[in-house]
Amino acid sequence: MTVDHSTNPTDLTPDAAPEGVADYDPRRPVFSVPYRQLGDRFIGQETVLEEVRQQLSARRRTNITQPAASDLCGLGKTQTAVEYAYRYRDQYPNGVIWLSADGDLEAQLADLAVKAGWIAPESERRYVLEITRHRLRSVADCLIVFDNVQDPAALRDYLPEPATTTQILITSHTGQPQFTAVVIDRLDPAAALRLLIQTAGRAPDGDAELTAAREIARTLDGLPLALELAGAQLAHGAMRFQDSLQRLRQDSGHGAVLDCVLRIGMEGCAKQPLLPAVLDVLAWSAPAPMGRDLLVAMVGAADGAELTAALELGTQLAILRPVPGTDRYALHRRVAQSRREQAPIADRPDWAAQQCARIIAWFSPLLDDPQQLPRFEAELDHLREWHKHAVQCAPTLATRLSWLGIYVPLQRGQPEEVRRLLEQGLAEHKQHGCDDQALLACLHHDLAFALDALGESKRAQQEVQQALTLRRGLYGDEHPDTARSLANCAHYADMLGDPLRALELTEQSLAIRRALHGERHPDTAVSLSNIATYTYNLGNQQHALDMASQALAIHRDLYGDNHPATAASLASVAYFTNALGEPQRALELAGEALTIHRSLFGDRHPDTAISLNTMATYLSAQGEQQHALDLAQQGLAIYHELFGLRHPATARGLQTTAGYLLKLGKTNEAYSQAQAAYDLFRQLLGAKHPQTLNAAQLLSRIKRPGFRIPSFKKGGTAKKAKPRK
Repeated sequence: MTVDHSTNPTDLTPDAAPEGVADYDPRRPVFSVPYRQLGDRFIGQETVLEEVRQQLSARRRTNITQPAASDLCGLGKTQTAVEYAYRYRDQYPNGVIWLSADGDLEAQLADLAVKAGWIAPESERRYVLEITRHRLRSVADCLIVFDNVQDPAALRDYLPEPATTTQILITSHTGQPQFTAVVIDRLDPAAALRLLIQTAGRAPDGDAELTAAREIARTLDGLPLALELAGAQLAHGAMRFQDSLQRLRQDSGHGAVLDCVLRIGMEGCAKQPLLPAVLDVLAWSAPAPMGRDLLVAMVGAADGAELTAALELGTQLAILRPVPGTDRYALHRRVAQSRREQAPIADRPDWAAQQCARIIAWFSPLLDDPQQLPRFEAELDHLREWHKHAVQCAPTLATRLSWLGIYVPLQRGQPEEVRRLLEQGLAEHKQHGCDDQALLACLHHDLAFALDALGESKRAQQEVQQALTLRRGLYGDEHPDTARSLANCAHYADMLGDPLRALELTEQSLAIRRALHGERHPDTAVSLSNIATYTYNLGNQQHALDMASQALAIHRDLYGDNHPATAASLASVAYFTNALGEPQRALELAGEALTIHRSLFGDRHPDTAISLNTMATYLSAQGEQQHALDLAQQGLAIYHELFGLRHPATARGLQTTAGYLLKLGKTNEAYSQAQAAYDLFRQLLGAKHPQTLNAAQLLSRIKRPGFRIPSFKKGGTAKKAKPRK
């Protein structure tokens, strides 16, 4: 495959952005490790660190693991990886990235991308994730740590290209065939004693105390987690080492030593009655840390001071693990396991149902504000975990948890996952006798959206019609949900070739929205934009422009001149203006949209590339083919840098530049670009996809020998603009 590098995608300057242009750059180095370094207090595993360094320096993907056929936990695998990351951070000029493999990787990546300044937080989630995944795979001289890997196959989309010099370190309970094992084991007696004394914060006073400390270290079998817990108990209670040893001996006949230490620690938790509730919530939630806000809701804490005291005590006893620099808390996986064994959820169905109801109550209001997506996403693992518990202990609540679960994949552009969750929710609604008809309407309505995205517009129309029928029965015609269903029915009618019916339904939706919200409302603007699309499809270009202009006025009034919605409306007005034969005015409007996108997102963003390509279209309409080519090549450079070569956006950029090269008479270059676009579309989307067929038609126009158009049905026409709901 040949790519024209006349505009080299790697030539985009890494310098600071010009004035008025947002400064986001996915190449920016980052050090992202969510735990503190112990430094001089890191005891007993120096040889493990040295071996990790040797293996990674030899470009071997490395796994810090434990002895084979061992069920030990709490050996310090994670902390050893933390120490390595801090100690050798200067060896990785493009940064250190830490990901918890047993949590939602995409939520972690989205949070990382925003905090690192790789992409604007207002960006669509699908862009954030695609750009960040490409960054992981393509930027060299990084260290990526995946903590607590259970299934290496789940890492496939995040691992760098083999040719990069990025190094991969994982921690895992077991050996992994694709990784070189570095085994971590118990501490030797001397190191175990040092760790106990260090954590206790004081040295034994006298020979009897020293003997007791040595016996504690021996009894705890060199397990770092057990030693840290015992030391924290000594530090908090100011008890003698001899007293601690005696208490440990009293409990030592009741299971593993780590469980014994935990039971002793729980006695100290009695000083704060809310702390056991915190531990129960965290134990039965996902392994990911939980934010204080959600924790307050889950434990039903009315008194913030009481919760603060409980969290402080849990931290002092080393049972709770706060994430530095945040208000998030977690339990060590082994501590959570022990807590689950002590109080099985199956024995407490009423408590489990209460927790499910509380998590529903916390998540539900976040759906109404797009700005709350990061907050929702940060706790997504816990929502998913409590859905599992609801199926067992509170089945009538499982449906709503399934429905809530679609919010994030919907924003990420993952219709397959949305469909799976909604079909699961519909099955649960029927199986468990849920009588919530409003929820049922939501399930049908949102399933239609997923089906449409997957190309099943006819079935989508049937689903949204069910939702509309339910909502009219529940609310009548004067309700926002009824208006939303009407808008979606309109969209599917248009997709199935009936723009007149689409227009009629959208006008009904607009009438409801005007009655409910008035003119100055985002939903009113959406309906106006949709009417513009359908009237244009019916051939009434002037009316389409009028409607789009009204939507633009509303967006400017609501959001001002520097907002994504304003930019989108400007692009629509430009499109209809150009259709009416005014390419120069369309170019000016598209230039305004480009200015907004550069101001909000910077020069390295898909929306900026889209604006550049749109301006190129209007320049081409005025005969300025070279200028159009220049802008299209800038757009291609952005796509290539952000997404890499193997991406549909890059293929579209190649096809666009090929078209302008052909108009300039540069046949050989045009053929090379068009061939590259066709090959990419065929590989990524398949031979019969409309975009592949479009690329084939372009190749045929270039009239170069050796290429014949595939004998598929024609159908590669440009896709109609998709209305918003």
